[in-house]
Amino acid sequence: MAIQVRGTTPSLFDNVDKDVFTLLYDSQKELENFWRQVLSVKKSDRKFERVMSMTGVSTIPEKGEGAPYTSSVIREGWTKDFIHTEFGAMFEVTQTALEDDQYDQLAQNARWFMFAARVVEEQRAAILYNNGFTTEQSPDGVSIFNTAHTLKGGGTARNRPSTDADLSATSLETALIDLQTETKVEAGQLVAPATSLLLHVPPALEFVAERILRSTLRPGTADNDTNALKRRKWDIVVNPYLTDTDAWFLQAADKSRHGLRSYTRVGLTSEPAMTDPRTRNRMYPIRWRRSFGCAFWQGTYGTTGI
Repeated sequence: MAIQVRGTTPSLFDNVDKDVFTLLYDSQKELENFWRQVLSVKKSDRKFERVMSMTGVSTIPEKGEGAPYTSSVIREGWTKDFIHTEFGAMFEVTQTALEDDQYDQLAQNARWFMFAARVVEEQRAAILYNNGFTTEQSPDGVSIFNTAHTLKGGGTARNRPSTDADLSATSLETALIDLQTETKVEAGQLVAPATSLLLHVPPALEFVAERILRSTLRPGTADNDTNALKRRKWDIVVNPYLTDTDAWFLQAADKSRHGLRSYTRVGLTSEPAMTDPRTRNRMYPIRWRRSFGCAFWQGTYGTTGI
């Protein structure tokens, strides 16, 4: 029997490759993206990013007519390096599956593959919050959410309650007061509070958050008190990748006003497909390079709950 020799033309792969790449791209859009809702996302064109804070100015004095200006020296503050991590993987499709055009199976595998990639990104981003009371540090060398952030100009400030508390109207009011009285620049001056805020909670606290922020009357009481929290501008992000069911976080809705961020060196990219010369399996790789971290702690607040 004569042996049929396949040509090198990519007729077997052309249409399938196009379908797979389309599926990979479409699957990205199908999945909700939590970390982009809470982190400031920036682009990078280098191996790592170094962020340096400045001390700011503690005060500006009065100036008499004709008097010289008072010099206020702004000095370097803390530095933080964002070192990009590379991720990558590929999935294989057998030649038999390609020949038999098992498209449904291929489509499902492509979707699950992209879902796995997105889960990794979500988990990495959520570490800033999940480990934000322990190992994840702000540039001053203590945990992101801490009761004693060291200020370059002297003294300390905090973005965590003195005593951790479960989410309630009372604890959220305390958090708002702390944000206005404890958020300071490195020189020690208070930072103007954000007018719009974001409450970041795990699924276990979703409905608690909704009742606190959306109720017309103060929740949990029969006194018919007005819910004063409702007059503020709020966003709620319910993040299933937060691991502590009691922890909750508050931050400025304007992402430029808090320091929790990500740098993208290379976005999630589908690399050119390859064929294994030994098995003739078709391989579809993806990769990305990204970093997550805290450039400055101001504009954020967190508690582990009780």
